[in-house]
Amino acid sequence: MKKILLIILTLSCVTIYADEYGYLYHGSRPMGMGGAFTAVSDDFNAFFYNPAGFNRIKPGEGKVTVLNPQMDINSAGMNVIGKLKNGIPQNPIEALSPYIGQNVHIDIASSIPNYAGHNFGIALLLPDVKNDTVLRRNVAVQAIENIVVDSGLMFGLSHGFLQDRLSIGADIKFLVRGAGSTTMDAVQLYTKKAISFRDIGGYGFGVDGDIGALYTFNKVWFFVPTVGLTINNIGATKFPTRFESSSKVGDLSDKFRLQRTVGIGSKFELPNVWHFSKWIFAADLDNIGLNGSMFKKLHLGMEALLFNFFGLRGGVNQGYFTFGLTLNMPVVQVDFYTYGEELGDTAGAKGDRRIGLQLSFSW
Repeated sequence: MKKILLIILTLSCVTIYADEYGYLYHGSRPMGMGGAFTAVSDDFNAFFYNPAGFNRIKPGEGKVTVLNPQMDINSAGMNVIGKLKNGIPQNPIEALSPYIGQNVHIDIASSIPNYAGHNFGIALLLPDVKNDTVLRRNVAVQAIENIVVDSGLMFGLSHGFLQDRLSIGADIKFLVRGAGSTTMDAVQLYTKKAISFRDIGGYGFGVDGDIGALYTFNKVWFFVPTVGLTINNIGATKFPTRFESSSKVGDLSDKFRLQRTVGIGSKFELPNVWHFSKWIFAADLDNIGLNGSMFKKLHLGMEALLFNFFGLRGGVNQGYFTFGLTLNMPVVQVDFYTYGEELGDTAGAKGDRRIGLQLSFSW
């Protein structure tokens, strides 16, 4: 297993295609809903989508999560892991050559222990390794390397006004990011030579935060509408790096900094229909301020909860359909989801289908 993780980390990167938006964390619930979560944020995902949502967690309904490992992967990633399940092959170039030109995506979030309650949240981001590797042939096989590992501590606060119809919130994130960039040649691939952050980049510490707002209107027809606004990564931190045995001091490359973005969204809630305790329909425009077409920034989603035990989700993320299922049992919750991520500049240019699974232990 250690050998498999070694080659995955050795061939890992976070953004091979310059037009794939960077992210700190993709929640299983939001991605099942097409990423439309700015106006929904009513659980621990408020840390990453809209901190005003902590106010929408009702008093007494806070939740402590002690363990919630998550993994999402694409088909090429599953095939590569299958090749490596018995260890690194004698000739890794030959084994991996069928995937030249493909995006190999593996994202492993070890866990985010957290408490998310009314008006307050705290979370510990344990190492989250994001891997999107592209092999290319330029005379010989090369692997483009951009490695990112995140961890940190986050605090969120919110408050309600106008009888909680208006919610205002903010969070602060203390993050450590290990990142770097290089190109691994055929000799390194064949000899399985490892690389380190000291050689290709460094470890950086950064502080950043988000602010957000939610407003709920009076019932319109059968629906209760809510609108949301969030500004993420206000400081767009560059993660200044430090090296213990070197005098080198500087920032990580701009492609590894957090991206300052604006998101707007709407939610329409239809409670108590048939046997479902809640129906939610949502729409978002996010990553406003970054390059890319409007349709790449568009997200549509829905969620239906049956007796707060079974959840069904669906939507459209950057032009690609998404789907999610939840089984919410006492203490244990299981989430499955699939979504498409746009790797090109416009929606529909170069989609990357991914599936994910998360297992949460909370009460």
